[in-house]
Amino acid sequence: MDSSFTPIEQMLKFRASRHEEFPYQEILLTRLCMHMQGKLLENRNKMLKAQGINETLFMALITLESQENHSIQPSELSCALGSSRTNATRIADELEKRGWIERRESDNDRRCLHLQLTEKGHAFLREVLPPQHHCLHQLWSSLSTAEKDQLEHITRKLLTRLDQMDQDGAVLEALR
Repeated sequence: MDSSFTPIEQMLKFRASRHEEFPYQEILLTRLCMHMQGKLLENRNKMLKAQGINETLFMALITLESQENHSIQPSELSCALGSSRTNATRIADELEKRGWIERRESDNDRRCLHLQLTEKGHAFLREVLPPQHHCLHQLWSSLSTAEKDQLEHITRKLLTRLDQMDQDGAVLEALR
């Protein structure tokens, strides 16, 4: 069975055969990472959909569950999810509608609102996490521990470089 990446790889090989200066390996690795990220997200969304939730709501619940008192301010949730405050409000509305969170005034400052994970939210996470962990073990079982460590090291190294390029404005410089 051909890989879902085969058509992209064939196209890249064709371009490389026509253009001497074509950075084949760099483009191949970039496209491979992007393709794999898309497949990981697709796989994850299928799993979450079967459990009646999407990635954004799930990550919001995990973020709340990971806090000291299972409580967070909407602005902190927005920052943690990398979304706008407006979108964080929509997320909180949906979580509240499902009974997984409650909005509460701060004990210290009545003007300050906190999103609090409810027992129903905790119960939902206890239900959905074991099957997700099983799927993740199944996915990553194709790699040895050493290979996973190596992939983590390489991925972190590339991420550090991407962060550095963002700070340096290297991408914009290359376009000039």
